[in-house]
Amino acid sequence: MGVLTLAKSLVLINGSPTYEFHFQREVRQGDPLSLFLFIMGMEALSSMLKKAEEVELFKGFKCPKNGPTLSHLFFPDDALIIGKWDVVNALNMARILRCFYVISGLKINYAKSNLMGVGVSKEEIEHMASCIGCRPAALPCMYLRLPIGSNINRMASWDPVIQAFDKRLSL
Repeated sequence: MGVLTLAKSLVLINGSPTYEFHFQREVRQGDPLSLFLFIMGMEALSSMLKKAEEVELFKGFKCPKNGPTLSHLFFPDDALIIGKWDVVNALNMARILRCFYVISGLKINYAKSNLMGVGVSKEEIEHMASCIGCRPAALPCMYLRLPIGSNINRMASWDPVIQAFDKRLSL
């Protein structure tokens, strides 16, 4: 809050400073400061998810061959939460997100959120999504403009990526 409420500035006119004034404008989408604030908020959510794993309220995905447990990935303006497929686990994740909202004021937009399952029937995904209040989704799909869950050995799977590069390089 200090970054947002304590910011003040002054203007130099012919080398002489004018009076100080406080900024009145909020941070808006696209503002460079918004990414910094998002990272700060996601650091708090990351800590909450790690603590929930420690006390076994939330179970992430255990990678094979003694790999690490993966429970979340954060991107500049997106979050991916990964966990064991279990109704209790999903409801606890929703409770953690609710606590995060109460603490931070950052509300999760469930209308834009998707729930996916690997090796789970479509009906189970729809049931779990309705319990949480988000949309069901299925693999393969596009995430951050990359194909997820499709056969990466097929050239056709890479067409959207190649088209995106062509579009940007043509500019």
